[in-house]
Amino acid sequence: MAASIRAATDNETFDLAGHDASNINQTISDAFSQPFHLDRMIRVTFVTGAGKLARQKYDDKAMQTLTSALRKLDYVEDRGASCVNECGGCYKTQHDT
Repeated sequence: MAASIRAATDNETFDLAGHDASNINQTISDAFSQPFHLDRMIRVTFVTGAGKLARQKYDDKAMQTLTSALRKLDYVEDRGASCVNECGGCYKTQHDT
C-alpha cells in the first residue's frame, strides 16, 4: 500500500480494512517519511472504520494508530486543512456518518 500512496498524483482513498496496528505504522512510515514531489497538493484519505455490518474488518485503534504514526513523522493536526500549499505536513480527521 505504501508504494501506491507514494505513486499517487491525484486525490486517492485507501482502505485500512484488514490492516493491524503494526502494518498501519509501517505503511505510514514508508509512505510519508519523505516529501512527495508533486506539482500541486493532493488529498490522501484513509478509511479507518465502518458501520456495524463491516466494523469487524478494521482494527479497533486504526484511527488512533494512523494519527500517531503521522505525528511521529512531524505531521500536525489541522482541523481546517485543505489542498493548499500552506497545509503541507498537516492532516485532518473526519467522522463520516
